[in-house]
Amino acid sequence: MVARLAAMMSAPNFHLHHLPNLLCPILGHREIAGPDAGIHDTQPLEEAWGLRSGIYTPKQLVESFAPLLDTVIFHLGDDPRGTKPARTQLLDNIAANLATNTREATLRLTEPLDISRREMNAQATRIGKTLVRWARDQESSSKRPVDVDLQLRSSCEGHLLTPSNVDLMFGDRSQPHLMQLFNEYMHQMVLLRDALLPFQNYQDVLIPINRKARGLRHLEPARSQFLADMLTRHTTQRNVVTFAKALLAPELVRSKSVGYGFQYAQELSCPHSWPGGRPRCTCCSMFLSEWMKRRWMRYLTISSTITTRPHELRSPPGIEKVVSEPASFSEKNIQIQDSSSICLVGSSQVDQLCRLEMRFELGDGKRVAVDVGQISRGHRYSYMTEDAESSVNGTNIGSAVPKTRRSIVVHNAVSVLEMPDSSLLTAKKNSVHVIPTESPLIAFAILGKLYPGNVVLLPSNRGISLTDKAGKGFESKFVIWGGAQPGGLKGVF
Repeated sequence: MVARLAAMMSAPNFHLHHLPNLLCPILGHREIAGPDAGIHDTQPLEEAWGLRSGIYTPKQLVESFAPLLDTVIFHLGDDPRGTKPARTQLLDNIAANLATNTREATLRLTEPLDISRREMNAQATRIGKTLVRWARDQESSSKRPVDVDLQLRSSCEGHLLTPSNVDLMFGDRSQPHLMQLFNEYMHQMVLLRDALLPFQNYQDVLIPINRKARGLRHLEPARSQFLADMLTRHTTQRNVVTFAKALLAPELVRSKSVGYGFQYAQELSCPHSWPGGRPRCTCCSMFLSEWMKRRWMRYLTISSTITTRPHELRSPPGIEKVVSEPASFSEKNIQIQDSSSICLVGSSQVDQLCRLEMRFELGDGKRVAVDVGQISRGHRYSYMTEDAESSVNGTNIGSAVPKTRRSIVVHNAVSVLEMPDSSLLTAKKNSVHVIPTESPLIAFAILGKLYPGNVVLLPSNRGISLTDKAGKGFESKFVIWGGAQPGGLKGVF
């Protein structure tokens, strides 16, 4: 078996999965077993409350936290007539803790927000509402036995109570140990919300638990670092991937490269920024990951970080590499065969690193391969033109000519895609290079071929004059005209 695996790892590349036009990028061939919620862990818990070792969905974790709240509700007793039920009041408190704009918020991001914080703010709001909804649904359907003797010490994490709950938890209905239990419940819900921040499809994530600490408290160091960067600096894909590894594959946190995704026993995590994304998803995320319940290789059992081909981003390559073949706007309609795929390239069992390439075949039989990590990076660094009612729409390069004095060159998209992957394309200063295309897939792939210093995305029904104020004005500019549409954080593909 070892010899067989070594032989496979030494192969130059591995075909992963057929992806028709990459509209639903599900990699790999083998479904992973579903979550067990710790049902196979029969050993006694070391504390009065904890999570058993196993694989959990986020909803199962919310259910596993519930005994803490159930004991509090039991000891608070019957609700006085005409008052809001204690369970409803306390879950209202959780909703306030998980919101981002309340006095009790545990993650408060104030306006104005940069693009990374804006995405994380919206993500935190979505997750918080979902967790509270799951907790409320359990209220009406739960028939769990209550551990009336449950007691534990929970260190204060600074989570605030609403004024009504201050009266409830410190009034004559309460007991000293109940605040300890509710504090632990609050903190576990906050930890779960924050742990799910990296994932666009957070409801689907399978989370391994191995009793390293009480509940999700083993994530506290990684969470503190992630939130510190978000609140005092800005969110980067590097931070998001590192935090996701801490939750799902901690053995990869100290790997040679952070990468932009990873695989481990239960799943594959890759950037959410794919053209078309998941079914019924149109907006490309900037920093979030997509969780996939698939392995990219049936026989690859080691955890691996997905990294990109190394390129120097702080300064452009010294040798100018620009496609010289001119084109006209009429050549933008390129046919793509139904043979898109993602391939594993240059995997290393020693370093636990690998790369992914997006490959597809054009209508004329030409085959194209582009580094997936570079596509994702190119999208993050790109500029989306801002719409304007006064802009002139155009279907050829002569309409709505920009006011810039720089020379304008139109390039054939296929020629750009056929350039070798060893270096990224750059151009002389004071020049504008327009690459027209109608295909979202082609536009997305081109992002992986250009040096991501000054790349502008322009919808095909917008005039090129809009690019005057998009991007940087002091260096050459590449304009991908078509493929992307306004919307999302940086366009919709």
